[in-house]
Amino acid sequence: MQWTFGIITDGTQDDRLQIVLTSIRNQHVPEHEIIVVGNTALTGSDLKVLTFDESIKEGWITKKKNMIVNEAKYENVVLMHDYLTLDPEWYANFEKFGDDWDVCMNRMVNPNGQRYRDWVSWAPIRHIPYDNHDHMEHMYVSGAYFCVKKSFYQDNPLDESIVWGMGEDVEWSLRIRNKWNYRCNPDSVVRLLKHKAPQCHPYSPHGLSSRCLPEYPFQKL
Repeated sequence: MQWTFGIITDGTQDDRLQIVLTSIRNQHVPEHEIIVVGNTALTGSDLKVLTFDESIKEGWITKKKNMIVNEAKYENVVLMHDYLTLDPEWYANFEKFGDDWDVCMNRMVNPNGQRYRDWVSWAPIRHIPYDNHDHMEHMYVSGAYFCVKKSFYQDNPLDESIVWGMGEDVEWSLRIRNKWNYRCNPDSVVRLLKHKAPQCHPYSPHGLSSRCLPEYPFQKL
């Protein structure tokens, strides 16, 4: 599989970003590229840096992610923030999993070992067992990290009128989830370098009704 790894940063986290880049390069993906949007002093033969004027609009992460996908050389794209790393077997397990998906989520793990917002429903945000696909009409894709096909994303880009903190990932999830092939690959694990509260309710095996899932596209998580 060929991969574009797209990372957004604000220009102040080069030490942390170097750890992220190392985790990607340690996958030894034969055909890959890394695109960073944001100011950084880091370099590399596989690294393309797209500078970004942070003063234009504060928290304009939707623009950054759209820039990555439009610049991507490969169809398989990872969109991630600069605080996530890939486990050593991430690529090998994706090779086993395959590429039959439009959007794909991986297991995300906090530094304390707990799940972050990976395979989840929305409103209330709720962890779903990784092998459960019964609630696809309610699923939500965390903007912290996800994999997406370039062609699918270009048909369904993030809304650049929305910035960080306005629920850009919620709006995108609600807009695309009636037309995606969304799958979970829990064996390709990603880990957070800083703790972020999942804010997830326990899963109920009795199902999720539309009454308990009001669609508030801009509700802050």
